[in-house]
Amino acid sequence: MMRDLRYAIRVLLKAPVFTSAAVLTLALCVGANTAIYTVVDRVLLRALPYPQPERLAMIVRHYQGAGISEDDVSQNGHTWVALRQGATASVDVAAIGLGGHVNLVANAQAMSVVQQRVSAGYFRVLAVAPAVGREFTDDEDRPAGPAVAVLSHSLWTHAFSADPTIVGRSVTLRGEPHLVVGVMPAAFRSTAPVDVWTPLRPSPQGEGSGENYGIIARLKDGVNWAQASRQIASATTTVAREQYKSSRDPVTFNIVPLQRGLTDETRRPLMILWGAVAVVLLIGCVNIAGLLMARGVSRAPEIATRIALGGGRGAIVRQLLAESVVLAVGGGAAGIAIGYGVSQVFASLLKQAFGVTGELGLDARVLAITSGVALLTSVAFGLVPALQASGVDLRQTLVESGGASIAGAARSWPRRIMVTSEVALGVVLLVGAGLLIRTFGHLMGLRPGFDSTNVMTATLSLQDARYQTSERVVQLFDETLARMRAVPGVQQAAVALTLPYERALNNGFRFVGGPSAGQIINVTYVTPEYFEALRIPVVRGRVLTASDAQGRAAVIVVNQSFVRRHSPDQDPIGRQIQTSGTARTIVGIVGDVQQKVSFGNYGPVAPTPAAYVPVTQVSNGFLTMVHTWFSPSWIVRLAGPQQGVVAQMQNAVGSVD
Repeated sequence: MMRDLRYAIRVLLKAPVFTSAAVLTLALCVGANTAIYTVVDRVLLRALPYPQPERLAMIVRHYQGAGISEDDVSQNGHTWVALRQGATASVDVAAIGLGGHVNLVANAQAMSVVQQRVSAGYFRVLAVAPAVGREFTDDEDRPAGPAVAVLSHSLWTHAFSADPTIVGRSVTLRGEPHLVVGVMPAAFRSTAPVDVWTPLRPSPQGEGSGENYGIIARLKDGVNWAQASRQIASATTTVAREQYKSSRDPVTFNIVPLQRGLTDETRRPLMILWGAVAVVLLIGCVNIAGLLMARGVSRAPEIATRIALGGGRGAIVRQLLAESVVLAVGGGAAGIAIGYGVSQVFASLLKQAFGVTGELGLDARVLAITSGVALLTSVAFGLVPALQASGVDLRQTLVESGGASIAGAARSWPRRIMVTSEVALGVVLLVGAGLLIRTFGHLMGLRPGFDSTNVMTATLSLQDARYQTSERVVQLFDETLARMRAVPGVQQAAVALTLPYERALNNGFRFVGGPSAGQIINVTYVTPEYFEALRIPVVRGRVLTASDAQGRAAVIVVNQSFVRRHSPDQDPIGRQIQTSGTARTIVGIVGDVQQKVSFGNYGPVAPTPAAYVPVTQVSNGFLTMVHTWFSPSWIVRLAGPQQGVVAQMQNAVGSVD
């Protein structure tokens, strides 16, 4: 075999054009598959890094109706209570709340860290104990319980120099002192990238009144999936009937493997992408098979001569397959290098798009699979050309010195199959690419509804004990915006809870005096100058101003999508809507902006029904709730490109806080 490989290398080096084309084709195809498979392996295939991951589950709401069958992993506090009361014989459960960036002060240094709020028992369900200290107790997980925190190993190392006496020390988190009770092991990976964990304190009230929790579970010893599913369905029967009675489709509760639950949103697009690059690999292999077949035609005299000199057909097939192996090794090695390079260059994009935690890299598993794919596909698609090339008509080929006899009609069926396959696969890929280009063109052609030219934004977490009241939040906004407006070149400055293209707060509303059944809209609190700063046009009425203060008539501004959907036949200005417990009068209509959508059939980004309220007229409870989920953004419009504005914005906030 080694002699065949050495000869194959010499033969291929004598045909640099053919060899380069084949190796480059295979390298690009294998490279694309390596890059995507690296993500697929990390997200979908690799076992979760916890003991007995096959016994970990996630609770889902299952909708079953006409033409629809889907699962939703978001749960409310009523489901949590029902599971704690009725399913603990089969599973241990833990709840996860919405997290985000918060401010941490340690050793007189302030830093932004990622917080995850979890219930007591979260680490027990994952079967990973803290490396130092302990996890939360039930007493710490109750409303108004002691403020405690568990640190990640990375935060402990970088912020506290791996101080072994960290347990029992106090750190300032969200403006409140928290007692450190534990540190997780260095190898521990949570369900999302996290720096610090705090008690969730789940409840059916407040945050728990909506679907703002995720609930994970571990099957107890001796309990199988069918038994656990039955008990969970039984424990949540009342919740499904009472809490979701307005649902058009029947709702039941079930469990799915934790890995599937965590990848619910990314699984389908990732599989589609993987399928697309698999089609590219097939096209590349068919292309290489066509090149080998054409090369076999030109080598017919050589092969006929070898047969005439006593060379067996088996030896010739082996020699031709050795050439395919050499091409596979060269193209596969180059493809793996390309795939690794692509995965590293686009690592941050891939992590954000598909929820990858940890580093993307090529381990032995990925290398073995991608190398095996390159070798098997090359040899498999090289077999037919090898068999055809070795089956020459000896007499006629020698007489005609490599004429067209090998390409006769009786022997042309493999090439016809190759061409047909390549065309079919190419059409599939072309249609997919056409749809992708059409979607991209549609998204690029969407009018954003605002002008971002010379606009800068900065985000700051207000999950802080100092900003629990509307008065303190408004004071912070007023003072920082005044300082920002004093910066040379600043035309307008404002603050908003969320920005265009971001997911906004989904809030229920109804018209005062109208049907009691509520609707869903996106609600954003803003300060004066928000619409001017982003150049969002005013269609009718007025925008929010400084006169819309606390104690004055509660007002609200809606967008055109709101009017089209909820008040198409009646002038909305002057109408009152009830939202978050407050009746507000509509005083203006503004243009639509594109937003990330999480309700209705609007698509991933669309101009959705939205409303804007003055931050001066929102309650303390509302602010505390929304700042748990969102970090407000400061928006500055400049007269033109300007250096040093970021530092001046930071100084403006830092001088106040």
